[in-house]
Parts: sequence; structure tokens; C-alpha cells
Amino acid sequence: MDKNKTLEKLHAIDRECRLLERTASLLHWDLETYLPPLGVEERSEQLALLESLYHERFTSPETGKLLEELGSVTDNPRGDDKLPELERDFLKRMRKNYDKEVKLPLDFVASAAKAQGLSQAAWVEAKRNNNFAAFLPHLESMIDFARKYSLYWGFEGRVYDGLLDIFEPNMGVQAIASVFTPLRERLSALIKKIAAKPEPDCSFLQSDFDPQIQAKFNAELMKYLGYDTKRGRLDVSAHPFTTTLGSNDIRITTRYLSDNFLSSIFSTIHECGHAFYELDIPKELHLSCLADGASMGIHESQSRLWENVIGRSLPFWEGLTPLLKKCVPGRFDSVSAKDFYRAVNLVKPSLIRVEADEVSYSLHIILRFELEQGLISGEIKAGELPSLWRKKMKEYLGVEPENDTEGVLQDVHWSHGSFGYFPSYALGNLYGLQFFGRMKSDIPGLEDFTSKGNFSPVHDWLKDNIYKWGKRLDPCELLKKVTGENLSVEPFLKYIEEKYAAVYGL
Repeated sequence: MDKNKTLEKLHAIDRECRLLERTASLLHWDLETYLPPLGVEERSEQLALLESLYHERFTSPETGKLLEELGSVTDNPRGDDKLPELERDFLKRMRKNYDKEVKLPLDFVASAAKAQGLSQAAWVEAKRNNNFAAFLPHLESMIDFARKYSLYWGFEGRVYDGLLDIFEPNMGVQAIASVFTPLRERLSALIKKIAAKPEPDCSFLQSDFDPQIQAKFNAELMKYLGYDTKRGRLDVSAHPFTTTLGSNDIRITTRYLSDNFLSSIFSTIHECGHAFYELDIPKELHLSCLADGASMGIHESQSRLWENVIGRSLPFWEGLTPLLKKCVPGRFDSVSAKDFYRAVNLVKPSLIRVEADEVSYSLHIILRFELEQGLISGEIKAGELPSLWRKKMKEYLGVEPENDTEGVLQDVHWSHGSFGYFPSYALGNLYGLQFFGRMKSDIPGLEDFTSKGNFSPVHDWLKDNIYKWGKRLDPCELLKKVTGENLSVEPFLKYIEEKYAAVYGL
């Protein structure tokens, strides 16, 4: 047996599957940006067809045969130890994906894809019209599909763990709860201390900002951060996101709120963080199952690092303020970088997760984590969500939504069945601070580079330490390799407590 030829055949299958996957991503991108409302039903059928073609190609007997010929079996996914390390990492990922995909019936895959397309479109309308009842049947359908996915994969008795494993391998409910408990306790205590102090002056941001002016600034902001507009673009969607349509086509979206200029600024920075990861995956991994982030938590570590650790720092605003004044003439003439720094670090528990400050943000995630467990176990009925949402928001954050649009309907994730995704946001905060600690020690003068708008050292460090691995390593393996540490809440909490003690004079 010629193992090189066998590998070539397996890579060819993987490449075809990636092309189908990215074609589906293009249709999803269009669904969330430009698709006319009446095109939704047929678009859902198109997506179902592509998902079926992907499933049939990937789970063909040939795939399983090629994996076995290379020594890759469930108990030894990396296969023949004489193969190069890169190929063994490829086999490990292919084997795990194959073992999961082959357990799913074809008609189930097609039905789920069609239902997801219809559900996502129904969510957009329900959110726009504050009509949870209209979305409820779709939500119930998504919960049912999510449970079935996990059961097909063999997670009977711990169904939610099966969904968490999609986004954060080897991080089940127990592991996540063990870090979320101290997060909730210490962040809640910090919020109470901050609430007793005067708020920073944010009056210069409390007026209407023309969305066209915001769009002009965000186009400049992307370039300022280092986003290559020859390899992607910025559009508008109901919920900001990043999608990979090709190795040189990584697209991001934002949204423009006339009464909240910061919303588009920070969502653009956040999505750029995701895009940088995808744009700098090594060429040797392109169009393979390794051309992705280690996990969604690691992916979120990049977006949260750019958005918050860098984007809400004083050096960042020392560099950005002149550009903002140039793009929005006359509005901020008397505002200093320090004024912006205090304003963008306002701590005030709010209703909307994506607008939340650094301190209260993780409480939004913990709330959703707890609700998801109940939904998947059946202890919570989908119809109970609006009232439970209001109750938990009041308990955890001290605020209560007046309607479902700013409550249970605010996030897109459940509309396409992404149960288990939310914990990745808070885990991303933790990973991100551990990475940043190592980055600071490796880059002398990092703050000076940031204040001058020179992000090349940051980009280079991330390429050399995180991006180059793609999906070759599991998240905890990557964290250990880069920092020498296991996952810990302490770096994040130390950063948060010290930063906001200084900002608020605690």
C-alpha cells in the first residue's frame, strides 16, 4: 500500500467537503445580509441540498476505508506513527469528524439544515416585531434537533455535553461550571463596588450619529487595525458575525445604531479579531479540516482580546482618537483620549449582551449557560423562556427587559440551533488573558506600539503562537503550548479587578 497515494485521496475528499462547506457559508452569509424576504424558503432547500451532498461525500465508505488504511481508528485517531506530524494531526481531526458525521442519517441532516434556514429567518422577523410566539415553534424545533444530534453521537445521559463538545472539545458541563462559579461570585462583587462610585462622563456619546458617518469610520477602523480589504469586506446584519467563504474571502458584518456609536466600533473590532485568525491560517492548511480555530473558545479569545484588552485600553484610544476626530469632524474636538478611555470602560449592567461592559459580560453568558442546560434536559420548556429570562436578568444583572426583543430574542444563536456555543464567549475571555500575559512578556514596549497604531507586533505574535496551529491542537493543548499553563480564571479576574479599581478609584 502506498500511503502517500492514500493520503492524497483522503485530502481530496476533505478538500471537496471544505468547498461544499464554504459554498453553504456563502448562502448563509447572503441569508443574513441581502436575501429578499421571500427567498428564504428556497434558500433553506438549497442549504439542505448542500448539507446532504457534504454528508454523502464525507461519510462514503471510501472515507472510512482510507482512514483505516492509514491506521486511523477511533482508539488511535492519529494513525501510523511513521507519518509526518502534520499528517497525523490531519488524520486525528478527520477521524473525529468522520466518527460523528457517519452516525447521522442523511434525511436527518437535510431536515436539520432546512429547518435552520427557516428558523434563522423567522428569528429576524420575530426580533423586529417583538413576537416571541411567532418564533417559538422554530425554537422548539431547534431544541429537538440539538438533542437528537447529541443522542446520535452517543451522549445519552449527558446530552448537553455532546453539544458543548461541538464548540469546546473536552469541556463538559462540570468543567465549565467549575470556572463559571468563581467568575460569577467575584464579578458580582466587583459590580456592587463600582455601582457605589460616580459614573464617568459619557455625555459626548449621547447623541444621534448618522449611520453613514459610522460606516465611513468603521471602514477606516478596519484598515487601522490591519484588516486586508482585498481579502474580505464589511457588511451589515441583524447580529454581527464573521464567516469564511474562502482562504482569501473572510467577511465580517456589523450594525449601526444611531444612538450608540460605540456599538458598531466594538462589534467591528470584535469581528476583525475573528477575521485575523482566519486570514492568517497557514497556507499549508488551506482547504483542509485543519484550517480553522482550535475551538470557538479559542476563536472568541481572539475577538475578545482585540475588542476589550486592546480595544478598551488607554494606549489604543491614544492612537485612535485622532482618526475618530478626523472621520467625525466637530463632534469630539474637546474630547481627549483619556475621556474616551473612561467612557468606553463604563460599567453599567445592561440588557443587551453584545453591548455589555467587560465586567458584566460574563454574567450574560452564565445566564444563557444555565438556561441552555434546562432547555436541553427538558426541565425548562421553550415557552417559559421569556419569564425566566426576565427573572434571571433581574437576579444576575439587576435589570429587566420590557420586551422580548431586548430579552430572549436578542441573540441569533438559538435560531440556528447553536446550543453549547455561548460558554465559548466567557471561556474566550479566560484564554485571551492568559495569551495576553505571555504576549506582553514577549513584546517589550507593547503599549507604545499600540498607542502609535502599530499592530504589526501583535499580529506577528499571534501568527507565530496561535494562528499557525489552526485546528491541529485541542484548546487546552494550545493553551499549554503557548503559555505553559492550564485554563485558569485568575489572570482574567486579576486584570478586571486591577483595571476597574484604577478606573473607578476603588
